Amino acid sequence: MGLKTCFTDHSLFGFADAASILTNKLLKFTLSDVDHVICVSHTWAALDPFTVSAIPNALVSKDFRPAENPPSTSTITIVVISRLFYNKGCDLLVATIPRICAQHENVRFIIGGSGPKAIDLEQMIEKNVLQDRVEMLGPIRHEDVRNVMIRGHIYLHASLTEAFGTVIVEAASCGLYVVCTQVGGIPEVLPSEMTVFAKPEEDDLVAATSKAISAIKSGTIRPELFHDQIRQMYSWTDVAERTEKVYDGIMKLRSSRLIDRLKRYYGCGVWAGKLFVLCAVIDYLIMIFLEFWWPRRNIDVARDWPRKKVVRQVSTSPTDVEGVENHNGWVSDLQDRE
Repeated sequence: MGLKTCFTDHSLFGFADAASILTNKLLKFTLSDVDHVICVSHTWAALDPFTVSAIPNALVSKDFRPAENPPSTSTITIVVISRLFYNKGCDLLVATIPRICAQHENVRFIIGGSGPKAIDLEQMIEKNVLQDRVEMLGPIRHEDVRNVMIRGHIYLHASLTEAFGTVIVEAASCGLYVVCTQVGGIPEVLPSEMTVFAKPEEDDLVAATSKAISAIKSGTIRPELFHDQIRQMYSWTDVAERTEKVYDGIMKLRSSRLIDRLKRYYGCGVWAGKLFVLCAVIDYLIMIFLEFWWPRRNIDVARDWPRKKVVRQVSTSPTDVEGVENHNGWVSDLQDRE
C-alpha cells in the first residue's frame, strides 16, 4: 500500500531452536519493506544501518531511588528479579548459587519472579539446605520492585539472551552493583564502573559474583552514587525527542517503487527471497482486486481528533501566565493551535 511505516522492537530472538530461526527469518522478511526500524540496542537484525536507530529504554528515576539507609555489608545480599525461564539463565542460577554460598558464608540471595523454572530453584534450595540463605518471593508487582532491590547490595542478571535489560538499569538506579552476562545488548547499557561482566558460563559467573562481593566488602565501589548518573543517562524526555526525529525523517522520505521493494525481498536469501517475492506479489494483486471491488473513495475517511480549547481564569498580572490575555480577564491556553 506504500504507507510510511516504522517498526519498533524491544526483544531479541535466539537461534537455539527451529522456531527461533524461523521467527528471525520472518522478521527479516517483514522488515525488508519498512521505512525505518527502532530498536533498543545495536545488537539486532542484519538490516541496512541507515534504516535502523538504536533508542534505549528509559525509566522514571524518582521511582528507583537508593535506600536512605543502605543495608549493612556484614551480610551481602544478592538480588535476582526475573521471569524464571530458560532464556533468563535460571539453569545458571541453579548451578551457581550453591557454589557462591559455599565460598562466601555471609552471602544470601533474594529471588523474585515466577515461571516454569521456579521448581528447579526450589529443588536446588532443598537439596543444598539453603532455606535460610535463599529467599523465594514469587511474582512481584512492578511498583514493588524498588522495595525489593534496596534490600540488596548486588544485582545478579544471568540472562542468556537480552536486547537491553531495563531491570539492570533499575537496579543500578536503586544503588546496586550489577553482575551480568555479556550477551546481546547488555554491554551497551551501563558503564564499566557499575557492572562486572561474565560469560554465560557457570565458572565465569561464580568468579564475577565473587569479584563483586569483594568490591562491596572493601568499599572500593559506591553503588549508592549510581543513581544520579542513571538519571542523566536514561530520560524519557530524551527518548521521546529521538523518536520524534525518526518519525519526522520518515515523513520526508519518498515512497519506494514496487520494483525496488521486490528487490529488497529478493535479497533475503537464495530460496527464501524468491518465496518472499511471490508472497509480496500475491498480496499486491489482492490489494489491486480489493481496490477495484471496493474503491477507497467509497470508504469514509477518519476525521481528525477534535482538540479542546482550554480556558483558565487569571487573577494576577498577564506576565505570570502562559497564553494570551483577553479583556475580560480570561486566558486561552494555546493548546488548540495547529
